[in-house]
Amino acid sequence: MKNLMTKHVLSFGIALIIMVGCNSSPKTKENKGITTGGKKASVEVETFDAVKIKDQIVETISKMPREKDVAKFMNEAGASYIFDLTVPANQYEKMLTNSDQSFGLGLYSFDLLYASIYNRGDISAEISGVIEKLINNLGLRDELISSIDYTGRLKANIGNKDSIDYIVTEDMNYFHQKMSKGNQPGLYARSVIGSNVEALYVLCQTTLLAKNRDKMLEALSRQTERVNLLFTLLEIMSGDEKIKPYFEQFKPVVTIFEKNQKITEKELLQISPLMEAIRKDILK
Repeated sequence: MKNLMTKHVLSFGIALIIMVGCNSSPKTKENKGITTGGKKASVEVETFDAVKIKDQIVETISKMPREKDVAKFMNEAGASYIFDLTVPANQYEKMLTNSDQSFGLGLYSFDLLYASIYNRGDISAEISGVIEKLINNLGLRDELISSIDYTGRLKANIGNKDSIDYIVTEDMNYFHQKMSKGNQPGLYARSVIGSNVEALYVLCQTTLLAKNRDKMLEALSRQTERVNLLFTLLEIMSGDEKIKPYFEQFKPVVTIFEKNQKITEKELLQISPLMEAIRKDILK
């Protein structure tokens, strides 16, 4: 009987250790300098793990208005396509880390939508090629490159606006579908942050350059939901040291939209440099 009880206690103890091990956050040692005795001092700190909050990330992204809407608003408002506002195609070569590349994936994704809405098939095909290279660099080829050759189809339909729009939309939907079910929610979050930062940046800059800003300011005023959900995503991901600075930088943008139901030129002049600074820091 005693042996039986011992076995039960031992089994319970092992199970408890396994449960604690499974639920504990990954930890790393952080250097705290040298003690008076000449020894290295360090403490264990929890590291951010996006996988544990995957459901929050996916749910927040699913509620966000699609970035394509921004490009559509600009086109419908009569704004011209401004190539110089987009990320240069060769910029991806400077994106060396996983974090840089996943942000870049998002930045280029909006630029692809922007070009497709304005029937710039030549630019769409070039950006699609860059996105494919980033996907390869991130090790996501098997996960994100479907059997459909989107880049090839874009090149073959350069002069067909409807086809370009359909192909790009199909490509973006495939990306969201795969990433929401995949095992890299942190990468997914960074890419969506990148695409929405790019969308707001391009919209602000285009509004500043517009001769008639009324319609463009109306489009900017419609971005409150996007701004709030982007802030929520940044807050969820703020445990990531690569994202925390952008969470802090974005707070004033949220405040401006909260206080002003309608964005005027006054607010535009406040928001624009804030978005430009965030985007510039992402591209460093």
